Amino acid sequence: MSPSAEELNKMTVDDVLRRWPDTAVIFRQYGLACLGCAVAPFCEVTAVASIYNLPKEQFLADLHAAIEFSRE
Repeated sequence: MSPSAEELNKMTVDDVLRRWPDTAVIFRQYGLACLGCAVAPFCEVTAVASIYNLPKEQFLADLHAAIEFSRE
């Protein structure tokens, strides 16, 4: 089951990557240093959007799409 937008917002990067490994592609597409980052277990997905000045809604939509794709 994919998370709601609110649930995804509160998840850490590590939680997302462990539960849905296919989301790593999205982190790479955005050029993020999240993969293997020591802070990933503590950094929420919304914080990543803020830290990297990403378009938050698009970033979250892309993560959701990767999660949905991984469920198929």
